[in-house]
This record gives sequence, C-alpha cells and structure tokens, in this order.
Amino acid sequence: MYTYTAYPDYNKNIVNIPNSILNYFGVETVGDTLPDLDKFLDNEYKNVILLVLDGVGHTVLEWNLKRNNTLVKHERTTISSVFPSATVAATTSLITGQMPCEHAWLGWDTYYKDIDKNVTVFNNTLQGSKKQAAKYNVAQTLTPYKSIMERLNEAGIDAYSVSPFVDPRPGSFSEVLDMTKKLCAKPGRKYIYAYWDKTDEILHKFGGASNEEENIKAALTEIEKQIASFTYKMKDTLLIITADHGHIDCNLSCIKDHPELTDCLVRLPSLEPRLLNFFVKEGRKREFRSLFKKIYGDEFRLMTKKEVLDEKLFGTGTEHKKFRSMLGDYFAVATGDSGITVNNPKWISTHGGVVSAEMKVPLIIINDFFTNGTEVENYIDAAFDILKKRYPWAKKSMFNPHYSYAIEKKGGRNKFIQYYTWDNGEKNRYDEGWDGEFFIDLIVNDNELSIQFANEVTEVFNVRPDYGVDAHGWRLERFEFRSHKLGGYSAFVQAGDRVTGGSRTFFFSQEEMSGSFEDFLAANKELFSGSFGLTADYMKNLSGLKEFLGFKE
Repeated sequence: MYTYTAYPDYNKNIVNIPNSILNYFGVETVGDTLPDLDKFLDNEYKNVILLVLDGVGHTVLEWNLKRNNTLVKHERTTISSVFPSATVAATTSLITGQMPCEHAWLGWDTYYKDIDKNVTVFNNTLQGSKKQAAKYNVAQTLTPYKSIMERLNEAGIDAYSVSPFVDPRPGSFSEVLDMTKKLCAKPGRKYIYAYWDKTDEILHKFGGASNEEENIKAALTEIEKQIASFTYKMKDTLLIITADHGHIDCNLSCIKDHPELTDCLVRLPSLEPRLLNFFVKEGRKREFRSLFKKIYGDEFRLMTKKEVLDEKLFGTGTEHKKFRSMLGDYFAVATGDSGITVNNPKWISTHGGVVSAEMKVPLIIINDFFTNGTEVENYIDAAFDILKKRYPWAKKSMFNPHYSYAIEKKGGRNKFIQYYTWDNGEKNRYDEGWDGEFFIDLIVNDNELSIQFANEVTEVFNVRPDYGVDAHGWRLERFEFRSHKLGGYSAFVQAGDRVTGGSRTFFFSQEEMSGSFEDFLAANKELFSGSFGLTADYMKNLSGLKEFLGFKE
C-alpha cells in the first residue's frame, strides 16, 4: 500500500478548534485558533456544536462515502491530528485546546514515574491487565486538566458534553443527536461537545481506511443519514464535525515474539502500536538499535528522545512538568503500514503514526439547512449579493434565462429545486438535496458566466511575447489583459493548441485594482506565478501595462 508521511502541523490542527471556540465566546484562549474555522464563526449563533467521530479521517470518508454525501460535500479542508494520532492524546487536545506536551495525556498506555508503571489511562489499569493501577485515578490525579467546557462555564457560558462516557451516557448515535437536540432547544447561547466512539471500533475490526469496506460504509451512511436529518431541522446553529485521528489498514506484530529485543528494555514499550516509546537498559542502546533495525527494517523511524523534542512532535507549547519523564530513550514512529503491539489485538486497521491517512482529518462545517428562510427569493438575493461584489456591473437581468429556482414541498419536506428551460420550452427539474448554503453557490455558478459575458470587451493589451512561451510543455497561445464596456478589467489566457488546449478568464475585483500596481501583481499569485508562462517580474517591466490597467505613479 502506498503511504506518505504527514507530521503534525500545529498551525492547522484539531487543537486549534477548541481555541477558536473559546475565542468566539470571548473567553481567553490557551493556544492558537484555526482561521479556516474562524471565518465561519463570524455570526452570533445560539448553538455551536463540535461533533467528533472517532477515527473518521479524511481517507475514511474518501473511500466509503459518495461525493454528494452531506459529510463529504461540507468538508471545508483537511487539518492535522496531534502526535500521536490516537484517541487519548487527540481527544484530550480537542477537550482542552492544549497540545499533548501540555496536557501530558500521551497514549493509550503511558508511563507514570510516580508509580513506576505503564498505565492504561482511560481504564486506570496496569498495562495488559485488569488490575487497578492505584487506589486513585492516576492520569486524572497526576496530570489533571481543565476542559474548555469548564473554562466556558466559569465565564458564564453554558457548555455541555454528550458522550457515551459522560452521564447520562447515550448508547447509540441517535441518542447522541437526540441529547444534543434537546440541549440546543434550551434558551441562551451555548457550546456542545458531542463524541461518538463506535466508528473507531468498526474501523479497528474491519478496516476501511485504504479501501472501500462494506461495514464502515454502512455505518457511515447511517450516521450521515442521521446527521442530514438533524441539520435539516437546525436553527441558529453551527455544526462542526471532525475526527480525533484517521486510520490506516496495517500489519500488526507482537513485540513479545522478539525476546532478544525486549531483553534490552527496562519495561515494555508504551503509548500506541504505531508510536512506541522504549526505556532501554543502561549500556544496551547500541544493541537495541541494531536489533530493532534488523527486525523492523524501514517500517518505522527510530528516533531518540532528543530528536522528538527538537522536532516538537508533541507540540510547541509549554511542557507539562511530568511530560519528559514519560518519554523514554527511543521512539518507533510508524511511517509504513506496520504496527507493534504488546498484547496482540486482532485489528485490521489502527493509528498513531505519521502516515497521512491517520494524521489528516476532515474539517466539516454545516450551517442551518434553511440559512435564509423558506422564500426562494432570499437565496437568489444572497447569490446576487455575492456576484455583485465580484462584478460591480452585475444586474439580475443578466442572469442566465435558462435557469429558474424554487422551494417546493415534497413528502412534507421543503426542498430546493433548480429548473433548466431549453430553447424549445422543454423544462428539466433537478433536486440534488442541496441545503441553503449550497443552493446559493449553485445559483452563483449558474449565472457567473452570463454576468461576465454581459460586460463586453472594449480594448485588449497583448502581453504574450512574439518569440512565444513554453508553459510547462504547453504552448502559450494568448495572454492578454482586457478592459470592459461596463467597467473593470480581466485577463485571458489560452495555452496548448486548438485540439487539446484550454483557456481561463480572470476578472479583477475593485479591491485588487485599488492599491498599487505591485500590490495588484502580488494579489494575483496564481496568474503571475509562472504557471501560465509569464511572471510578475515580466509584467512589472512590460511597458504600457501599468497605464492600461489604470494604475498611476
């Protein structure tokens, strides 16, 4: 299986989500926010919900759901999980807004120097047994943390947690959504953290991270169906959906099958099957490295404690006072499709390493289904407002006459409808399950070209040199700037040939044209990067272009 590494990016990370939520409610953050989410938090919602689907990374969605699925079409971007890309570290970061080095909940099994034992932190048991690690909860006592729910409550903001592990402990995904719905109905602004764990269990058992898998496909389809129903009835609510980590279908082996290797260790390794840490006996580090390489080859990157700390894989924040004592001497970081277990669970898929499939998770954001009510003109007006900002000359009379729109009730449910009327009067009806946001996008896309073509070209400034340009194997045929009858400027680029070539038009906004010529060139990086054969430096030195576009000294 093809894999590629994706080390944690703490600037575009799940840990940024709770900080964006704190910032939105006006509460002091404990870390950086996520700009991709912040731009959706520019309205005042009654309810903000973060729903975490355990294990449902980007590739899990990609393999197992159709493109028009609610989850897939609302995926705004992919973001990074933490290190390790596993439930203990990641969900704690989602709950606290802190990086693993800050909260020190590092892995399923973690070494605690205070009791000199490896502890299964969620169960408070000794690694590989059902025996209690101590008379107290070790992780909660030695590495306590403050959740963002607590921070919000202290600031007078209602915040709730809905999870199978928090009373009243919903036993199904439908119960999670039902409890969330009831909380949304309460008066006042609020934050709701909702979590569902069974998706991770199914992935461990059946796989589905690298290929379509019927069991996970069925589970996700049912979850999507319930989410679609939930969002259809949402009012004044923003729903954010992500995962704590992804998955990778992998081959697992047990370290106990190599006694010569475990004999080098002070204790069994801890953390995760795809990120293990090793405390090595004094004087045996060279032997350990040699044996590990011989047994596991290139499936893992064997890193020293210093290397892990220098690369700040556990995060860039202020370290917890107990953090370094948990680390050991070496780390086996999975970069292939292998894992090393202590107790040999029969899993098909797992996580914890730095392969993209387990590190990259979706950022899914869904607004109210009927963002602008149930009058179709509201959506047409919203689309026109977007087009007017792009094209100041735009008028509704310039809309494509073939398209019309409606909101119609079918089976007791309102639906967004698009009609296309052919020149002969024949009419086609389309119902693709759009919500309000995507219906507005549809109207924009339907009419953008018509508005562009309504503004005739009055003058052309050709910038393509006579000697021609090779544009990455394609022949640049045309590169010209245009002024238009109703105002504004555009660029037209054509490359290739008349059989295999292609063309693009770039209209420039008023904002792009309002600064200096240099600012204009900098703002259009795609056009002037050289991808189309010519660069910003070429344009800057081209006599007459600056004046043609109306830029003054």
